[in-house]
Amino acid sequence: MKKKAALQNPEQRMRDLERQIRQHQKLYYIKHAPEISDFEFDRLFAELQKLETDHPDFASPHSPTRQVGSDLSGDFPRFQHTVPVLSLSNSYSTGDALEWAGKISREFTDALFSVQWKIDGATLVCYYTAGKLERAVTRGSGQMGDEITANARTIADIPHRLREAVDLVVRGEVYMHFQDFEDFNQLSGNRYANPRNLTAGSLKQKNPADVALRPLRYVAFDGYSTSVAIRDDAGMQEWLARLGVRTFADQSFVPASELQAEMDKREKERLSLPYPVDGLVLKVSAYAQREELGFTAAFPRWATALKFTPDSAETEIIGIEVAVGRTGRVTPRAILQPVRLAGTTVQHATLHNADYIKKLGARVGARVRVSKRGEIIPAVEEVIDPGHGKPFRFPARCPSCQSQLVRPDQMADYFCLQPDCPEKKIAALVFFAGRRQMDIAGLGEKIIRILYDKGFLRTIADIYRLEERRSELEALDGFGQKSVEQLLKGIEASRKQPFSRLLHSLGLRDLGPAVSELLIRSGLRSMDDLLSLTGQADAMDRLAKIHGIGPGTSQAIVEQLKDPSLQKLIQELKEAGLSVAMPPEEKKAALLPVFEGQTWCVTGSFERFKPREKAMDLVRERGGRVVTGVTRATTHLLAGESAGSKLDKARELGLVIVSEKEFADLLERS
Repeated sequence: MKKKAALQNPEQRMRDLERQIRQHQKLYYIKHAPEISDFEFDRLFAELQKLETDHPDFASPHSPTRQVGSDLSGDFPRFQHTVPVLSLSNSYSTGDALEWAGKISREFTDALFSVQWKIDGATLVCYYTAGKLERAVTRGSGQMGDEITANARTIADIPHRLREAVDLVVRGEVYMHFQDFEDFNQLSGNRYANPRNLTAGSLKQKNPADVALRPLRYVAFDGYSTSVAIRDDAGMQEWLARLGVRTFADQSFVPASELQAEMDKREKERLSLPYPVDGLVLKVSAYAQREELGFTAAFPRWATALKFTPDSAETEIIGIEVAVGRTGRVTPRAILQPVRLAGTTVQHATLHNADYIKKLGARVGARVRVSKRGEIIPAVEEVIDPGHGKPFRFPARCPSCQSQLVRPDQMADYFCLQPDCPEKKIAALVFFAGRRQMDIAGLGEKIIRILYDKGFLRTIADIYRLEERRSELEALDGFGQKSVEQLLKGIEASRKQPFSRLLHSLGLRDLGPAVSELLIRSGLRSMDDLLSLTGQADAMDRLAKIHGIGPGTSQAIVEQLKDPSLQKLIQELKEAGLSVAMPPEEKKAALLPVFEGQTWCVTGSFERFKPREKAMDLVRERGGRVVTGVTRATTHLLAGESAGSKLDKARELGLVIVSEKEFADLLERS
């Protein structure tokens, strides 16, 4: 019915599309909480463009098709861009991309096209004067952006000084690796939908110390300079790399005749990339040809984007459930008729929050389209047929403890604030025992749930009382001497985890591995040190003065450490023999920062360091910085058996490659 009405009244449909597009641009650029996929947004945009072509008399001079989507906010000073920062025309059809390239090749027979990944992040323009980073500015409206220089300085891939004293403008993308996103999101209570949203929101944090905690990366896709005479994009990319600016290692330059093969190759490669991409960017390489081709009102004619059609599938919602996390956040998800998506069978998909469900019209019995946002999280994107089920009503009470749910002001999520909520306790236990926390072998979620239901576990401290109940454990269905022995060995091994790991395994808000490391290196080397500090009137001010810890984080730490139940837990863990302080040898190591100024990455498997994160803990304790990916900012790679692509990249970049034996020798000498 709506489509028929739109055809009968194109002017009304155009106004409606303009309103929808502006609203979705606001959600995407400003609130970093899009309600529809890029594919759905592009369909709306394309429909408006076609209507404007077919009915030019009804086209508005202020149409969003004639403007660039804007991320401007009122929280930062604004800066007028000195180079155009426009969007790209785009298509989901390789045929359209080849037609675009073919048309240009007929005009310029020697045209070469650069092919880059279209990383799904946030555009940032860096301005250098005499080789020094003067300012970093968001894309904004294309003409005006928000200056976020202090935030940008915290991103390791952005050099503060170039290797030559030149004037340069760099356009690039800030983004996040999937693994970095998952690690940070887990420590943050799984609050973020995908890497792109977290990246964009991170850049607009008001405190640079908070930005420094986010695992952000940067890659340049264009440069502009009057300091040198460069004729094409190939030359610019090479020069940027010489200056110390990180560029695409796999950018290619091909004639139009080879574009099809290049696009096919990249289509196969994209699912194995460690970061999110949503397409390819195709650009004419020669600057003289770019100048002749020029610009439209919103797009350069010499560049276009080929966007990948998102992996999606249709299925039916057979149930809607809500889950309670360790922070109390209540998240709805759809239970689906199983469907194959991006190589896996999907049975659940996120519905984000109550507002999203209402706007989408999701309900049991609805026929829906599901996609994987950012190649990670299955999400319900569209209701194709609502069916005849009743509208879903978000529960007023916690599904676990039946306490009243609370929705804080200006937040989309509901929370359970009951400290004794069983699901919150189970989630906290699962987190504590996880591989990246205390790494307790044999204590996964399934076992934790069984032991919780049987009354063996209620708090983290109960884990270390299970030895006393060995015979009771062995009598449980599905348990036996061998499995119980394995479990208790895993628990015993966890007692030897260092204080730094215990600290962030407690799951306190804003106190992840990076903050734990900052606290220890500042001299707070025990739980007693921390608890003593929180009893002082100026505790928050003292914490906020630690480089990398802002007021918000310091307030969260102090408030949580004042909780009597947490203080009781810390005392119980101390009595259980866990490391609640750095032992003398660790203090000595911390005072000998042998890895100061170095940035380490690890790959492969090891005999002495299992899991291999233990080796990186030793690097941190001795003053080094640890990253998850190899970049030009990385200085050392610890390479074990079966090292893969990280080792190849490290050799390509000329990094220092350290074997397990060499690493052990370094530690011994320190």
